[in-house]
Amino acid sequence: MPKDSSQILSNDIGEIKPRDIITEMQESYLDYAMSVIVSRALPDVRDGLKPVHRRILYAMHEMGLRHNVKFRKSAAVVGDVLGKYHPHGDIAVYDSMVHMAQTFAMRYPLIDGQGNFGSMDGDGAAAMRYCITKDTLIPTDKGLVQIKDISPTQGENIDIKILSKDKIINSANKWFDSGEHPTIKVTTNKGFSIQGSYNHPILTWVNESSGKPIFQWRLLSQIKEGDFAVIDRSQNTLWPENKIQLRSYWPVPKNPRTQIKTLPDELTEDLAHLLGALIAEGTLSKNKIEFCNSDYAWIKEFERRWQKVFPNCRLHRFDRKPSSYGKKPYQRLEIHSQHVVVFLQNIGLAPAKSPQRIIPELILQSPKIVVSAFLQAYFEGDGTITNSGKMNELAAISTSETLINQLQILLLRYGIAGTKRFDNYRNTYKLYIRGLTNYLLFKNEIGFISERKNNKLTEILEKLKKDYSPTDFVPYISSFTRSNLQDDYQLNRFAVRHNFDRYPNLQKNHTQTALAVRPALRTELKLLFDNLLNTNYLFDPIVKIEKTEKTKVYSLRVNSSCHSFVGNGFINHNTEARMSALAEEILLDLDKETVPFRDNYDATRKEPTVMPGKLPNLLLNGTLGIAVGMATDIPPHNLTEICDAIIKLIEDPEATTEDLMEFVKGPDFPTGGIIYDIAAIKNAYATGKGGIIMRAKTEITETKTGAFQIVIHEIPYRVNKATLLEKVAELVRDKKIEGIRDVRDESDKDGVRIVVDVKKDGLPNKILNQLFSFTQLQETFHLNMLALVDGIEPHVLNLKTVLEKYLEHRQLVIKRRTAYELKKAKEREHILEGLKKALDHIDEVINTIRKSATKEEAKANLIKKFKLTEIQADAILEMRLQTLAGLERKKIDDELKEKRALIAELEGILQSNKKILGLIKKEIEDMKERFGDDRRTAVVKNAIGTFSAEDLIPESNVIITITKSGYVKRLAPDTYKTQSRGGKGVIGQTLKDEDVVDKLISSNTHDDILFFTNKGRAFQTKVYELPEGSRTSRGQALVNFLQLQNGETAQAVLTFAKKDNAKFLVMSTRNGLIKKVAREEFAKVRRSGMIAISLKGDDELMWVETSAGDDQVMLSTENGQAIRFNEKDVRPMGRNASGVTGMRIKKDDHIISMDIIRKEINVKDLEVLVVTENGLGKKTEATYYKIQKRGGSGIKTLKVTPKTGKIVAMYILNNAEEHDLVIISKSGQTIRTPLNAISTLGRATQGVRVMRLEEGDKVASATVL
Repeated sequence: MPKDSSQILSNDIGEIKPRDIITEMQESYLDYAMSVIVSRALPDVRDGLKPVHRRILYAMHEMGLRHNVKFRKSAAVVGDVLGKYHPHGDIAVYDSMVHMAQTFAMRYPLIDGQGNFGSMDGDGAAAMRYCITKDTLIPTDKGLVQIKDISPTQGENIDIKILSKDKIINSANKWFDSGEHPTIKVTTNKGFSIQGSYNHPILTWVNESSGKPIFQWRLLSQIKEGDFAVIDRSQNTLWPENKIQLRSYWPVPKNPRTQIKTLPDELTEDLAHLLGALIAEGTLSKNKIEFCNSDYAWIKEFERRWQKVFPNCRLHRFDRKPSSYGKKPYQRLEIHSQHVVVFLQNIGLAPAKSPQRIIPELILQSPKIVVSAFLQAYFEGDGTITNSGKMNELAAISTSETLINQLQILLLRYGIAGTKRFDNYRNTYKLYIRGLTNYLLFKNEIGFISERKNNKLTEILEKLKKDYSPTDFVPYISSFTRSNLQDDYQLNRFAVRHNFDRYPNLQKNHTQTALAVRPALRTELKLLFDNLLNTNYLFDPIVKIEKTEKTKVYSLRVNSSCHSFVGNGFINHNTEARMSALAEEILLDLDKETVPFRDNYDATRKEPTVMPGKLPNLLLNGTLGIAVGMATDIPPHNLTEICDAIIKLIEDPEATTEDLMEFVKGPDFPTGGIIYDIAAIKNAYATGKGGIIMRAKTEITETKTGAFQIVIHEIPYRVNKATLLEKVAELVRDKKIEGIRDVRDESDKDGVRIVVDVKKDGLPNKILNQLFSFTQLQETFHLNMLALVDGIEPHVLNLKTVLEKYLEHRQLVIKRRTAYELKKAKEREHILEGLKKALDHIDEVINTIRKSATKEEAKANLIKKFKLTEIQADAILEMRLQTLAGLERKKIDDELKEKRALIAELEGILQSNKKILGLIKKEIEDMKERFGDDRRTAVVKNAIGTFSAEDLIPESNVIITITKSGYVKRLAPDTYKTQSRGGKGVIGQTLKDEDVVDKLISSNTHDDILFFTNKGRAFQTKVYELPEGSRTSRGQALVNFLQLQNGETAQAVLTFAKKDNAKFLVMSTRNGLIKKVAREEFAKVRRSGMIAISLKGDDELMWVETSAGDDQVMLSTENGQAIRFNEKDVRPMGRNASGVTGMRIKKDDHIISMDIIRKEINVKDLEVLVVTENGLGKKTEATYYKIQKRGGSGIKTLKVTPKTGKIVAMYILNNAEEHDLVIISKSGQTIRTPLNAISTLGRATQGVRVMRLEEGDKVASATVL
């Protein structure tokens, strides 16, 4: 169609004409596509914002919502955005606003949100405001009030107390009529219902995929049948204190003949009783009220109370016979006084038939004692109590659904949870009460009037010994508790009992039950129990969900961090917001003509086309958007790194993307995690497109029972935690992953913690790799840096181009800001020059003004005489007399001088691009100082499968400790200070029960480290991959790094530098076999390990050393034998060989050490160090050990006695070198002593005391440094 509608003639309407397809595409589809791209879907490279985000921030800026002011209702912000700038749906605006506040979605949130803004589990944010229908009853300090009536004047400002979550009383200060909206009504099993807008959230009780029950906010649109709604039934909380005054309800007689009766001043218990009786048993008409009952005692009670309330109003009493078979004779009381009848109608006793009757509002808003009197009378009339062998039940029956609804909510204020049902046969509504707790509350708080009904209630209470309600319990708590019990029946017996989850049982046994679960959960479970018992919530499943018509809804603003309030028993929620401090920097200088403005959608006001953008928000927070035919996905980055890159680009405009990557290491996600492959990241930054692998941060730990756990501390960006857990559970259920015993979500406000319990026969490393393969623990971020350039054209940009476009924008902003400030400075200079000229000629100026008849004439005379401008003349005429003082004149001179200096500075800036860039650099450095933080996402240099971060690790010497149970750590060599021989030492390592330190190895962070296991397998990793620990820390389990099998431990450990000259590896087993294998056989060891030696029977590989091929080997046993033979006695073998006999040992003896004596070393310079389990040691010259043939039984190296204990370590030392001996005991005591302090003795001696041990302690290991 032609764009000019005037070209269309009236007779063209309905006529089909041929149309060029290219023209149609240009004028229709392409125009539409570009409008979507520019006005909705893509961000601007200059400020990193889409139009909706820009409008939200600008609206908050206009509302004054700075980071340091009070929060405002989210609905107010959304309403302002919609009304002024963004004529689209409120959901789209609110969802965008929520995203800008989510700390797990934004690396640097632009909105500071208060309330529920969603979670990593995919939970939706709370509604921007409460949106519930008019009849919702709200507990307030003025009683139960319908939300439509909370503001008596229908004005926005209110001041009331309301009941919030966890029985907390808060204040509400705003009331909103939110207009008409589509609504949803949800109804629970007991008949509680609430109707509200689709985005209205209520509190629910859900079972996580891990089995852990939690409270969770859910929108009405997300509620499903079977979800448990949380119903508040707080007792003795927030009741009105004062009785309602009634003088304003007294009728003014229209007929002078009407008899005036005495009326009550306030709503008392007696009047409440009369109202309850009349609603239950009365006949209400316009001119007369009747009360009928067959209980003469109640008739007398009614008459007695009537006389107290209406002393001069007569009751007409009539006896009546039964009207049908089986009924009793009854009495009828009639009220004829029009004055009293109208008064009763004024206070809520409307002339209505039974189906239309309601509880008077004044009753709902009365103190507890008054309401109790009303309920007692009502239940006396319309209440029934049944006491039979099959059923016990207390109930109220009415044909009015509204009345039963009100009654159900009112009873909640007493803690009584009634169940509502409709009787189709009798066409009545019934509210029944069951359960010992409810009966006790009813008796103590309300009760009956008649002796007959009270006796029945007493009989029921005497019969019921326990409260076994089938519907009033805490769902999920039993299964969660029982799945985490310890194996101790005495502790467990409370938790395994039936009905443990009923409140009475929970109250009685919760302390013992909390002690029965795993220690890690005790505190958490105890707090949960305490909260449940304190709140006494009713957990009621949703049984019906109805989409209802569009209707008017209302909302409140609650002054609390929770923003919740109770309505119809349900707990509701909302949000508030303000700008973050960083967002203010994006808008800084907006009022200084720094960016262009345009008309809003209806041309009634202006909005900015782009923000000044002090920081490159596009890179800081990233973005995600889909336009017509294109999409953008930019990851967030670290502010400190981006600032450094900008400074680099300012200083070196020729810097390449690779140069900038010296500072920008890669994306930095708010959820942390790990990213891989520098090459892929470089390619993505260079081209603007590419995939980046993300992984969760995990570790494998061992429990005290020896079981393994996979602990997930951080998950990849945009991964839904709840969905992730469900996927893991599904994989376990479908047996796609085997070996997992349990999965739990132990996340809290401090961070993510997902625990995967591994079965005893499970391999944790294998399971972890499967989790990476099959779940979102490993994801790919598909980077596509598509953004609008100059707000018009979409381009894919590389890292450097994004920063260049940002710098171009900032240069223009600073030029405009400087020009604006220059203009303002010159305007002020101009005025100051006029004031100075006036002060220099003050007498003449005063005379000129005095001689002028009017202000206008004075102005004209000043302009003419002193050659002033109109602005200067106006300033002189407005000048105060105090300006004539000498000090004030000096201030003008000083200010003029300052303005002229400022003008010169600003003009210099505008003339120098170098100065502009200098200002940008200074601002960036300031932003880095104020907002910079540490990187959250770790970067691994190589791709997955070639894991190495060596280039990022400095070379340094370390000590590696490995315990018997397989815990490893590395630490600095100076951790242990040198002590004298015989010292007691310091605590060296915190060990779990029955664990001992087995190995101490001196190495370098860049060395390769080979682990040889007792099962004859070899594994390889880097020293820097081992965890760094403190002197007292336990370290991490080796299964974090090695795929060990059950019962498999690392026995021999070798480290290799990059230029290692070893030709062979010499291995020895516990039973004395020896084997030599070429070093090249272990050049490439798979991550899953490889065979190093084939073992026979129960033999184990214990020692592995390097050799040159012609060295000597020395073996020693724990019972004091040693043998020295030439390495050439052992021929080289393949990896699968079992070896040959190295030393013949006795049946009760075992090899405890193997050492290599290098060929180039003179044996006369060597000594043999021996350390025994009782802390004795000695050195012996190596020449005392003659060379023998392989396979012999050796010679004595130490006289083993009960005093010495068996040998635990033997080392070959060079006596020309200075070394220290580090010994660690089984209890964890450590000593470091110089070797030259240990005596050199003969072979058959016992040695000297090296370490003093506590009673019962033994030496675990020793090493030489």
